[in-house]
Amino acid sequence: MAKIEALGYKKLQKLGATPVSRVYTAGGGAKNKNWAKIRQYYLQVPVKISDSTEAAYGTALLAKRSQNK
Repeated sequence: MAKIEALGYKKLQKLGATPVSRVYTAGGGAKNKNWAKIRQYYLQVPVKISDSTEAAYGTALLAKRSQNK
């Protein structure tokens, strides 16, 4: 899964997205340090645990940001 995630970020870059400099993680996977290490290895950027580990938190932030435009 981490390989697929890395490929997704590379594809987004090819389409013009800003390169990822770090990834914040949330949800159940955020509690697993080994999973974070695997993701960090494939993504080649720091993987940080979000202050809020609720998976929906990031979605809520994006929705809020889109409302403010």
